[in-house]
Amino acid sequence: MKFYLSFRSSEKTIAIITFGLVLALPFALAFNPYYLSIFISALILGSVSLAWNLLAGGCGQVSFGHAAFFGIGAYASALLVMKAGWNPFLAMVVAAMIGVIGALIIGIPAFRLRGPYFALSILGFAEVMKLLTLNLTSLTEGSKGIFNISSLPPIRLGGMALEFYYSRTTNYYFAAALMFAIYLVIYFFRHSNTGLAMSAVHGDEETAAGIGVPVFRTKVTALIVSAFCTALIGAFYTHYVHFLSPDSAFDGYWSVMPIVASLFGGIGTLIGPSIGALVITGLDEFLFKRFFETGHKLFFGLLLAIVIVWAPVGLLGKWMEKK
Repeated sequence: MKFYLSFRSSEKTIAIITFGLVLALPFALAFNPYYLSIFISALILGSVSLAWNLLAGGCGQVSFGHAAFFGIGAYASALLVMKAGWNPFLAMVVAAMIGVIGALIIGIPAFRLRGPYFALSILGFAEVMKLLTLNLTSLTEGSKGIFNISSLPPIRLGGMALEFYYSRTTNYYFAAALMFAIYLVIYFFRHSNTGLAMSAVHGDEETAAGIGVPVFRTKVTALIVSAFCTALIGAFYTHYVHFLSPDSAFDGYWSVMPIVASLFGGIGTLIGPSIGALVITGLDEFLFKRFFETGHKLFFGLLLAIVIVWAPVGLLGKWMEKK
């Protein structure tokens, strides 16, 4: 118990330091637009990784297809704004709810499966959603994609307007705020009664069911929260890049890299996945690409293999073990 409390206290401190560094980073980068764009991508990946880790690290339900929820959120928000004329902020929230509907459509039958079949069913769902967006050309423009998607509208604070269309800094801090909000949601969720039920399910489903834990409902709840957060980030992504296609929205990157970031940072931790996303994005952009322009992605596999062998609980988890 003493170690557990120490672990949680240390991780909370690391989370505070992490978000403090995220806030200070634009100053260290002299607000360079190129560098800010790199770390906006890192924050988006960090948010998706936190959401993925709630399901896998918190409830033990591994997903190979989180790109499905990311893409649903992206397309839903883009279509609500471009076709129906909605306010982008409202569209983002509704898009996240549509992501939840998608999660329920696949999750309710998929959670009846055992072993790796749940993970594979989510992967298949992502491919189905990609094919739908490719073929519903009257709605999604198919492989051509949707161009000139509206930015988020300016946020006015007194006499100052935070402009999203022109300012990378505004997009950076908004992405950071979204990641912080998702971290808080997951933090309080994991420390609730449902979070305790998730831990029990993660440990042993049959034992959890034997002591009265509603296993199926717990898994569905974890998927709902994870899908909502992922779809919300997908919606922000589409208004940030102003362009959407099936290949970008349902890219396997959004399924694979959250797994890599979570394993790298610490799948058993709360803040570890976002730290993993920030670190591996920085290493890729500032180290791997500089020396190996074409084959730099291969280093993710090497890096992940090293972490799995030497620190199977992730870098943050390994550091915590020494505390």
